[in-house]
Amino acid sequence: MTTTRPSNKKVLLLDGGTGEELFARGLPDDRQIWSATALVHEQHHALLLQVHEAFLRAGADCITCNNYGVTPGVGFSDQEIAQYTAVAGHLAREACEQWTKLAPGATTPTINGSLPPLLESYRADRVPEHDEGVRLYAMIARALRPFVDCYLAETLSSVHEAQMALLGVQQAWNDADDDCEKPAAMVSFTLNSRGYLRSGESACDAVEKLLTFTDETGGEQWMPELRAILFNCSQPETISKALKELHDDKNTRTNLREHHVRLGGYANRLTTIPDNWALADSREPQALRTDLAVERYAEFVAEWVALGAEIVGGCCGIGPEYIASIHRMLQDQDQR
Repeated sequence: MTTTRPSNKKVLLLDGGTGEELFARGLPDDRQIWSATALVHEQHHALLLQVHEAFLRAGADCITCNNYGVTPGVGFSDQEIAQYTAVAGHLAREACEQWTKLAPGATTPTINGSLPPLLESYRADRVPEHDEGVRLYAMIARALRPFVDCYLAETLSSVHEAQMALLGVQQAWNDADDDCEKPAAMVSFTLNSRGYLRSGESACDAVEKLLTFTDETGGEQWMPELRAILFNCSQPETISKALKELHDDKNTRTNLREHHVRLGGYANRLTTIPDNWALADSREPQALRTDLAVERYAEFVAEWVALGAEIVGGCCGIGPEYIASIHRMLQDQDQR
C-alpha cells in the first residue's frame, strides 16, 4: 500500500462508473465477466487508461481500480483473481503517474482498491461462507496492496459482507512480511428503494453495527482504519433517504464524529434493479435512466453534501461529464 494521505479538500471527489464508461467507449460487453474484459484482454488496457485519465481530467481526486468484476462469482479461479486484480492495480497506478506528468501542478491523485461482492451484486442472500469470504477478500487485498492508498469495499448488501471484507484486509496484512503503515478502508453499501441495505438493515443500524465491529476489532494488529461509510450503486433518491436518516439521528452522527468516520455517496444512473437480479440471468445491460441529466445529478450530490456527505462521486452510468459538473458545483460552493 502506498503512503499517500487522504485529500484535505472539504469534499473528496471520487471518479464515476468505470465499467459503463468503458462500454460507452467501445469495450465489448461480455455478459459473463463484464468490465473485467478490459483486464483479461491486453488490447483493451489502453482504453482503461483513457477512462481513468478522463475521470482525473474531470476533477476526480482519486480513481478506483477496475477489478470489480474479477470475482469467483463470474467464474474466475483463485489464480486468475490474483493475476487480473494486480493488472487492475498496475493500470490504475500507471494512469495516475501519467496524469501527474500531464498536470504537474495538480494534486497527486490517490487510488482505491475495490473489494466487490464475491458472488453477486445486490444480493444479501448470495455470499460465501464466512471463512471462505475472508479468504477471498484477503487474496484480493493482497493483490492490490502494492498499488492502492485505500481499500473500497463497495456495493455491499449487508454489514456481514463488510465485516468479511475488513477481516480479509487484516489477513492480507498479517500475511505480509514487510513493515507498512496500518491499512485504510472505506465501506459502501447498496440500497433498496426504501433507503435500506439490501439485507433490510437500516442505514443507522448498519452504521452502528459497523462502528461497534471496529471498536471490538480495532485493537487487533493490522485491522484497517475505517475512514468512511458510503452508499453506492443505488438510485440517488435512495441515497438521499439513507443520508437523511443518518442526518436526523443525533446519536449516530455523534458516534461517527467520535470515530472520525466520514459519510458519502456515489449513485448510479440505472433503472430500478429488481430484488432477484442476477448477472448470469441478464441478457443485456441494465437500461439507463433518461431523467437523470448531468445537472440533475449534481443537484442530488449538493443535497447529500448538505446532509453531511464529505465523499461523493458516481457509479454505473455516471461518466466524466457528471464528475466535471460536480467538481464545478463544489468549487462554486467553496467545497474544493
